[in-house]
Amino acid sequence: MTIRRVPVAGRTIRLFQPADPNALADRVDPRAFEEDERFPYWAELWASGVALAEFLLATNRVVPGVGAVELGCGLGLVGTAAALGGARVVFTDYDPDALGFARANHALNLGRPGEVRIVDWREPPAELTAPLVLAADVLYEHRFLEPFLNTLRAVLEPGGRAFVAEPGRRIAEGTVERLEREGFRRELHLVEIGWQGATHGVWVHELGREGSR
Repeated sequence: MTIRRVPVAGRTIRLFQPADPNALADRVDPRAFEEDERFPYWAELWASGVALAEFLLATNRVVPGVGAVELGCGLGLVGTAAALGGARVVFTDYDPDALGFARANHALNLGRPGEVRIVDWREPPAELTAPLVLAADVLYEHRFLEPFLNTLRAVLEPGGRAFVAEPGRRIAEGTVERLEREGFRRELHLVEIGWQGATHGVWVHELGREGSR
C-alpha cells in the first residue's frame, strides 16, 4: 500500500492506494470475472475523479451539512473532497475492497472513517437517497449504462443535484442527456486538469431534479 497526494483546489487530499494495481488485476479469478465481470478498476485514480473533486471544491458546489452519495466510489477521492467541503457522504460501490479504501481515505483526511455501503446498480436501493449524488468515470461499459441511470434516479432526491463526470467516451454519448427528457435540468461544464503528465478535458454534467417522485 502507498499514500498518494492529490492536489485539489489548493488543498492536498491524501489517499491510500494499492501499491501495484496491476497486481490486483493479475489476481482476478477468471471464473468470477466470467460470472460478474468484476475487475479492479477501483484501484486506479482516474482523471475524471480528479476533475470532479476539483470542480466541486473550486466552485463551492457543496453546501456544508448536505447529505451526499457517491456512486462507484473507487478509492473515494470525490466523496472525500465533498466531505472536506462539509458534506455527509455515503460511499457506495459494488466491490467491498473499494469500500475499505474509501472508508480509510475519509479517515485519513477527516479523522473519522467514512460511511460505506455495497450497492448493486442492477438492484437500486429504495431507501438510500440524498440531495447530492456524485459519480466519476462510471460510464465505460454498455452493461453499466441503464443500471447507472436507474440508480441515479432512485438515489437523487427531488430538489437535489447530481454531478456526473466523464471523459467523453463514445460509449457514454447520450446517456446522461436522456435524463433531460424526463424533466431533469442539465448544465454541462468542461474541466481541464493536468494529470499524470498530460492535460485532460473532462465533462461534468450538473443535473437538477424538481418535483416529487
